[in-house]
Amino acid sequence: MNLERKLVPFEKGLEILNRTASSLNVVTTSKVKGYIGQDSLKNALLFIEQRHPQLQSCISGSINELEFSKRANSPLPLQVLEYQDTASWQKIVLNELNQEINSSESLFRITAIYQLEKDYTYLITTIHHAIIDGISSVNLHSEILRHCGNSQQIKISSSKIENLPILPPVESLFPDSHTGYQGKINSFIWLLKLLLKQVWLQPKTLEFEKFVPVEARTCNVIHKTLEPAFTQALLSKCRAEKTTIQGALCSAMLLSVYDKIKAEKSHKASICCRSFVDLRRRLSPAIDNEKLGSFASAVSTFHNISPHTEFWQLAREVKYKVIQGINRGDMFNIILMFTEVLNALLSSSHKAPLAVEVTNLGQVDIPVNYGSLKLEEISFMPSQGVFGGVFFAAVTTLKDKMMLNFVFSEPSLSQATVEDLVNNTMSYLIRSFQ
Repeated sequence: MNLERKLVPFEKGLEILNRTASSLNVVTTSKVKGYIGQDSLKNALLFIEQRHPQLQSCISGSINELEFSKRANSPLPLQVLEYQDTASWQKIVLNELNQEINSSESLFRITAIYQLEKDYTYLITTIHHAIIDGISSVNLHSEILRHCGNSQQIKISSSKIENLPILPPVESLFPDSHTGYQGKINSFIWLLKLLLKQVWLQPKTLEFEKFVPVEARTCNVIHKTLEPAFTQALLSKCRAEKTTIQGALCSAMLLSVYDKIKAEKSHKASICCRSFVDLRRRLSPAIDNEKLGSFASAVSTFHNISPHTEFWQLAREVKYKVIQGINRGDMFNIILMFTEVLNALLSSSHKAPLAVEVTNLGQVDIPVNYGSLKLEEISFMPSQGVFGGVFFAAVTTLKDKMMLNFVFSEPSLSQATVEDLVNNTMSYLIRSFQ
């Protein structure tokens, strides 16, 4: 397949979001024990750029005629920094979340932060969501580290690099029931049912603390870590309760939001939660994790919550309703109707589209040892600047150490409010063992 083609509506929507408060670009961070030399890193970046054709592309044309094209030969979009304090990587991540990708020149950029005193390297990639998702971004980091950590590394000629195929747009890989005329009918019916459900249930959301236009919003993040012993205990408890980590996280966040918005203790509230879904095994043909592309979608579920709602019952309900949505094909419909969903979001930017979102990669299947380098932590997050009022978490687990990034839009929600929500969420997870 040719690298040069027009963007489909889903990809066009992601580019519009990139240009609007730099939203939904995927920022991935690795904490690596060991020093990655600049020459080694540059060589690795040349290698992955050659192997993954999407990294050689840019987006050109007017907003109505956007297309992928081969980017001009230019220096690698690499920034190298050196810091002493341990919090510096967090400052850089925050900057990356709020910096638009100049898509007419490149669709990615990379920052390496050296903390020489403690022999650490932080590797941060920011990549356009039209060509990557959380799973492939984590695997891309593994590929970079594998190349850099080989002490016997020699420079590989481009003729010896296995170039991965250029994949078609994700919707062309959907099952027959969600392609062509039938797919349009199914997705339209899905959108109509979703709108009717919104009218009927009147789901509650977090109120804006301050409204500003989407262009003036910024993204912030609160990082939390669950140590391996707690993560293993939580996983065992989820199995015993016949639910999943996704269900437990959604339950804790939903109950935290309910505590924030409830007016009286006797009142029930309908609250909407969006769980992100990996499409790779649901496409034809299935897509390997190492292949770059945007193969993530979502399923929305509605939950009636009261002061008597029990944590594990809600967690099981989330799991059950997500499975129902997957069986209906909701994750295909939202992509097919992405233009309509995005237009509705931008036209109603004065209120939150929903209350809770959780994207959980689960236990990532990558090594931790790469020759002289050791991967200690890895996490990802999409920028959320446009999505005011949403309580959002991006979750990654490496060797049972769970990294949670709670990403939010300011000033719609203040840092103090989100810190309260996060702390309450952590408390619900701890109390779930009682």
